[in-house]
Amino acid sequence: MTLEVGDVVVYGAHGAGSVAARETRDVHGESEVVIVLALSRGLSVHLPLPRARELLRRVADETEIALVQAVLSADAETSGETWLQRRRQAQLRLGSALGLAEILRDGADRDAGQIPRSKLSPSEREFFKRARELLANEIALSRGVEPAEAGLWIDDQLSCAVA
Repeated sequence: MTLEVGDVVVYGAHGAGSVAARETRDVHGESEVVIVLALSRGLSVHLPLPRARELLRRVADETEIALVQAVLSADAETSGETWLQRRRQAQLRLGSALGLAEILRDGADRDAGQIPRSKLSPSEREFFKRARELLANEIALSRGVEPAEAGLWIDDQLSCAVA
């Protein structure tokens, strides 16, 4: 990935954004290329080029979105673990569209009461909401639609799984 100005990329738990600038800075007497990433909500992140290449990925393409669709409409994976244990595992999945889809699928099942005595806690609901926002924004960028439309598409896939 070249990471040129205008490239649209995803930065794990922070979501999708575009490369706003590519700057050369003097750090401890050495020149270093820094990528400036513009994310939603006015967030701007500055990453040294080698670190940016490690942490950033391309926006999901239609092939990956088809896999996301399959995950969203599949049966949830139930877990008897506590919310804190599930959160630790879910944090690892935030970096990919498929991981976000797994979080949404499993959370939707819990929220719908499909798993006995397992409703979402307030903090789990916020985490679920953030994962949905991240995935909807990425799908919107990939397909060139509004995030609200991508969110409705996600809801349609989840309703296929719950029904």
